[in-house]
Amino acid sequence: MKIALALCAAAVLLSGLVPEAPVAARENRPLKCRIGAARRAQAPVGAALVANVPRAMTPVSLDAVQMNDRVWKKVIVEGLFARRTPTDTLEVMARLVNCTKAPLAVSVRSSFLDAGQAPTEPTSVWRIVHIAPLSMATYQERSMATTNVAHYLIELRSDQ
Repeated sequence: MKIALALCAAAVLLSGLVPEAPVAARENRPLKCRIGAARRAQAPVGAALVANVPRAMTPVSLDAVQMNDRVWKKVIVEGLFARRTPTDTLEVMARLVNCTKAPLAVSVRSSFLDAGQAPTEPTSVWRIVHIAPLSMATYQERSMATTNVAHYLIELRSDQ
């Protein structure tokens, strides 16, 4: 009987259903945002859209997320990603954090530009992204153009 139990236990271990060593539980602390620290960070270095008239508008960094004033104090961009797809289009993703204690709906759209900052295609439609309180959501968009896409801009706004 003991031999049969030992064989069963060995079979379970060998099947990979039971981990050989206990795995430590991983828990994160509750999500907290420091909006002020995020806002004090320097603007990204690199290509930017600038007005034809000097100082007529704030430069808009490319390969970044541009927010309006209503979202500025509520949302943090946790991560920003861009990669080529197998068909050579550009896929952009932004992981957004709702730093408020209320549900939030934000509108998001993308523009894709060539190396000379000319649009490669019409700006995408506004998409609504719902973010639960103190939670994250991901926005994702793909360009229609392929290799001539050199830059992108993700715009984020809220009417709330």
